Amino acid sequence: MKLQEGSILKGIGVGLLAAVGEVLVINKNPPLPAWSKSTATQGQELTDLKNAIAAVSAELDELAAQAEGSSSDIFHALRFLIADRELFDAASQNIAAGWSAAAAFGKAVDEFAGLIGGDSIADERVADLQDLSLRVQAKIAGIELGISIPETGRIVLVAEDLSPADTAWFTDAVVGIVTTKGGPTSHTAIICRSRSIAAIVNCSDALSLSTGETVVVDPVGDRVIVTEDISQATGAIDFVAVNQSPLVPVQATIGSLQDALNASRSGATGVGLFRTELLYLGAETEPGLTEQAIIYEQIFEAAPAGPIVVRTIDAAGDKSVPFLGLTGNQQQPNQVAGYTLLTENRGFIESQLNALEAARGESGRQVWVMAPMISTLEQARDFAELARSIGSYRVGITVETPSISTVVDQLAGIVDFVSIGTNDLSRYLFDVDRMNPDSGELLNHWQPELITKISEIARLAKKAGLDCAVCGESASDPAFAVVLAGLGIDSVSVSISSLSHVKNALSSLSKPKAEEIAAAVLSQPTADLAKATAYEMLNRK
Repeated sequence: MKLQEGSILKGIGVGLLAAVGEVLVINKNPPLPAWSKSTATQGQELTDLKNAIAAVSAELDELAAQAEGSSSDIFHALRFLIADRELFDAASQNIAAGWSAAAAFGKAVDEFAGLIGGDSIADERVADLQDLSLRVQAKIAGIELGISIPETGRIVLVAEDLSPADTAWFTDAVVGIVTTKGGPTSHTAIICRSRSIAAIVNCSDALSLSTGETVVVDPVGDRVIVTEDISQATGAIDFVAVNQSPLVPVQATIGSLQDALNASRSGATGVGLFRTELLYLGAETEPGLTEQAIIYEQIFEAAPAGPIVVRTIDAAGDKSVPFLGLTGNQQQPNQVAGYTLLTENRGFIESQLNALEAARGESGRQVWVMAPMISTLEQARDFAELARSIGSYRVGITVETPSISTVVDQLAGIVDFVSIGTNDLSRYLFDVDRMNPDSGELLNHWQPELITKISEIARLAKKAGLDCAVCGESASDPAFAVVLAGLGIDSVSVSISSLSHVKNALSSLSKPKAEEIAAAVLSQPTADLAKATAYEMLNRK
C-alpha cells in the first residue's frame, strides 16, 4: 500500500541538493544453488574458483578506475579483500575435502567471519566479505547479480542497503538513494557523496515505500517526502563568497596521482591528507626506495600549490598489504594496528620516509608527515623522532583515538601539528559500527559530543602552539566547515567533489560570525538542533 501524500520518513541526509524521482525498491538477489559436494575433479573446481575470483576482481578494478577519492579507496580495498591468500587457501582445503568451488569459497568466508567478527570494524569487513562471497558463487553458477535499473527517467533506489559493487549497475537515471542501514560515513554515503547523488541513509522506514511512488529525497532536511513537489525540500544554503580568501585554508584529500591532478584543477590550497596506503594495497613484495620516490615526486609535482600533508601508511582494518603481513582480515583495534605498523615494520616506515624526503628534495615542495592512529604521547614522540632523523619535515599525528585527544596540549615540543580524523574519532567516541543501522545517528557529525570534543582538541592544540586541522568526512559539509572554523580549526581537508562548496561557504562570512555560530551550535543538546541552529544562523547571516 502506498503512503499518503506528504508522508515524511526521517533519516540522515547525504549531499547538498534535493532530488525528486520515482521509487524503485530493490529486491533481494535470486537464490544461489545450495552448497554441495563436487562431482568434478579438484583441479576443475580450483580453476572455476580462480576464474570467478578473477572476474569479480576485474569488476572491482574497473569500478575503482571510474571512481575517485574515497570511493576509489573502497573498491581497491574490496579488490584486495577478495584476493586474500589465506582466504583462497582455506577454500582450497575445502575443495580438497570434496566440496564444490562455490561451497568451498562460501564456507571459507563463513569460517573467516566467525574468526574476525565481534567488534564494530570487523563486522563491517564481514558484511563486505559476504557480499563478495555471493558474487563469486554467482559467477561460478553463471547467475548475474545485477540490479535492473531503467536507462531513462528519474529513479530513487530504495533498499535495505547497497554494496559498493551494486553501484556498477547505476544508470544516469539514478538521482536518489534511500537505505534503512548505514550512516554518514558508510560505503553508500561515501559513494553517493562522490557521485553527487542525493541520499538518505539510516532511514528505518525506507522499505515502507513502494515502487512507483514519487518522492523527494531531501538530504539537507534529513528526510524523504512522499510528494512530487520539489519545492517542499529544505533549501540548501546559497553561499556567496564575499571575502577574497576563505576563513581557513581549504585543502584537498587525495590518494593517487589522478587525485592530485584533479585537486590542482579544483582550486585547493595544498593537500590536507595524502592517503599513501592506496599505493601499496595488494602488493606482494615491498617496493624499493627509488620506485616509491618516483611515484611520490610525480604526485607532489601534480598537487596544488601549498603544503602537502602526507599520512604514512595506514593499513589496518579493511586494507590488505601482503608484504607487511596484513590481509585485511585482522581482528585488532585500529589504534593498535596503526602503531604496530610503526614498530613491527620499522624498516618499511623508514623506507617510506626516505622516499618522501627524496621526493620532497626533487620537487621542492613543502611536505608535512603525520602518523595515523597514535594513542599515547610516547608513540607520538617515537614517530616524530624517527621522521625528523630522516627528513626536513613538519611532523604531526592524526587525532582519532579518545586517549590522545585528551592530552593534545602535552604534544608541545613533540610534534608541530595535529589533524583530527572525525570518522574514526566518532567511531571510537561512541563505540559504534558505521554500518550498523542502529548506530548511524551516532556517527552524524552534528552530534554535540563530537563537536564538543573537536572544540576541546582545538583549544588544547592552541594552548600547545600547534596547528590543528580536520581531515575527516565532516569537513566536506560546507555548513559544518563554517562551524569548524568558528571552533578554532586552522585548516580543513575535503573531498575534491566538495571543495568548491566548502570554499564558498568559508568565504561567505567573517570570523566573528563563524565563532558566534559555533558557540550557538555547542549549546545545543541534540544533533538535529545543532544542525538546525547552524542553518538558521547561516541563512540570516
